[in-house]
Amino acid sequence: MTLRFDRLRRRLLTAAAAIALASALPAGLSHPAFAADPGVSGDAVKVGSTLALSGTLAYMGKAVQEGMETYFGMLNDQGGVNGRKIELVSYDDEFKPPKAVANAKLLVERDEVMALVGPVGTATVLAAYEYLEPKGVPIVGALSISDAVTNPPRKLLFALPSPQSTEAPAYVDYAVNELGAKKVAMLVQNDAWGKPAQEYTEKQLATHGMKLVEVQNFERLATDLTSQVARLKAAEPDVVILYALGQQAAIFFKNAEKLGWNPTVFGAGGLNDPKFVELLGGGAGKTLYVASYYDPVDGENPAIRAFVAEYGKRFPKSTPSSLALMGYSAAATFAEALKQAGDEPTRDKLVTALESMKGFDQKIGPAITFAPLSDDPYSRRGQTGVVLMQLKDGGFRSLGAVIDPVRGGK
Repeated sequence: MTLRFDRLRRRLLTAAAAIALASALPAGLSHPAFAADPGVSGDAVKVGSTLALSGTLAYMGKAVQEGMETYFGMLNDQGGVNGRKIELVSYDDEFKPPKAVANAKLLVERDEVMALVGPVGTATVLAAYEYLEPKGVPIVGALSISDAVTNPPRKLLFALPSPQSTEAPAYVDYAVNELGAKKVAMLVQNDAWGKPAQEYTEKQLATHGMKLVEVQNFERLATDLTSQVARLKAAEPDVVILYALGQQAAIFFKNAEKLGWNPTVFGAGGLNDPKFVELLGGGAGKTLYVASYYDPVDGENPAIRAFVAEYGKRFPKSTPSSLALMGYSAAATFAEALKQAGDEPTRDKLVTALESMKGFDQKIGPAITFAPLSDDPYSRRGQTGVVLMQLKDGGFRSLGAVIDPVRGGK
């Protein structure tokens, strides 16, 4: 009798302890308690981003932010990732490195995010990373085509769009092989984003037995390119490769028009956006080729069509673009890594999941692949292929299949 009473008493005490523990958990907690990293709670994961939401490149930052918010919103409507919804906190850095550092500090120390997702730029991303790396905070889906972001590879920095080392050679080959160009000139931003593009362009021209006939530089956020454009025109190139974005790229075209010059231009990926076409006044009469990293935003891809429909509901005043797809891509890559990190995600598990990511189908373009940290300059670069597009009738039209010299393709 006493033995049965003791067993019953122990069972009651165990049940009471379980009830007490459950009542102590925060309301809505869908996972047992574990030693969570900052930004991770029982029902949510908080991430942050720093991008240009004002200034000459605001059209880029806003489109990327809206793309991420749309993707995360669609995901959250379906229950989130492993039972947790994703919260995005974004700050404006005006495309200025000091502000990007200040934003990163706010996101880590005040907002306590798990990771940064989809920050835009080269100088801004690298500046923010210098603060984030000692804190152990990863950047997922950094949106910069500069090889300087991923070569050398950095432990906690995972970038997405295809880099200049594949983009610039694709421009050279198409200009020479398809357009018959004999003389190529270049206008390039004078920083860690622009200089590598010039190097890769020169190397690829050398394979055709050619050299640049003229190179002109400008400083980031320059407001006048009159002298550079005049010198480029004087060289009489068949093609100009333009590594400028936003207002600076528009200034180039306006200055050329004033000089009565209508060059054939290959522009940096990122110019294939409706907002940039607006800056050009519609682009009528201009010959512009650009690189894209995704299927056409106005094409038949079902994932893109679903995204565009949802994007229109959330941001009715905005026009869907390939830049918004960049935001989608960064958000999708983070969500997949978070899923693979399991029910008890940490920053370390997130990094491990990214390093193991092979051929992730983001459904809007080429698959995403990373690798463990090594000397491989592409181990932290998720994409290496591009699709060339041409400005026609106020929009950009694909010229063919993905060109990927690193992981396979045309």
